[in-house]
Amino acid sequence: MTYSITPLLTGVRNPDQGIMTYQQGYGTSIWLPIWVFLLQGGGKNILIDTGLDENELIVPAGFTEETGLTPQTLVEGLEECGLKPEMIDTVINTHLHDDHCGNNALLTNAQFYARRDEISFCKNPHPIDHRYDDYFIENTNFTELEEDCELIPGLKVFHSPGHTPGTLSVEVETGEGTKIITGFCCNNKNFPMNGPAVCPGVHTDAVAAWESIQRVKNSGHEIIPMHELELKPVSA
Repeated sequence: MTYSITPLLTGVRNPDQGIMTYQQGYGTSIWLPIWVFLLQGGGKNILIDTGLDENELIVPAGFTEETGLTPQTLVEGLEECGLKPEMIDTVINTHLHDDHCGNNALLTNAQFYARRDEISFCKNPHPIDHRYDDYFIENTNFTELEEDCELIPGLKVFHSPGHTPGTLSVEVETGEGTKIITGFCCNNKNFPMNGPAVCPGVHTDAVAAWESIQRVKNSGHEIIPMHELELKPVSA
């Protein structure tokens, strides 16, 4: 089974590069796109993450002029693909930060997947990480994962801890080869051509985050960083 991957831009923030790359790039302003990834194949409509809450779509001045991109609500993005929220059958929450699960409640017919330890952390987060809220997981039909697995043919998930305790990376078979959607927050600058990958700038465990990103970089598969500005659709 192969899938197409369509990135849907649900928001944008304007932090500095150090949010992505630990101990590098502080003071360098960047655009931080908030993507949802629509996977389609075998009659399935799957979302990797659900983006920012529909009420939080604020576009910083200059973003569209500089990049040519215009964020949309998740509903608008799905409509452009001929879909409605109730047509999504599967959602993988890579982790439960606000910009990755804010629209869970819109997807009333979906089966949700997340790591059990991530759900537990969301219910009782450490004060060091302010990005969690109980409403992200209220009334959500979760299957709580504890092991790496192939959820459906052509779609695997594996634990990539460090950015958060229960971060999931997603391995997708496509018509253009195997792709890995990182799950942890990063952009292309986390993956230099030579040398090791750069640890994500936001983490609950820097050592685990460093080891997770090395695993992804050394996989031999094409990498889709969660917050890279320049992404293109991938064919099935």
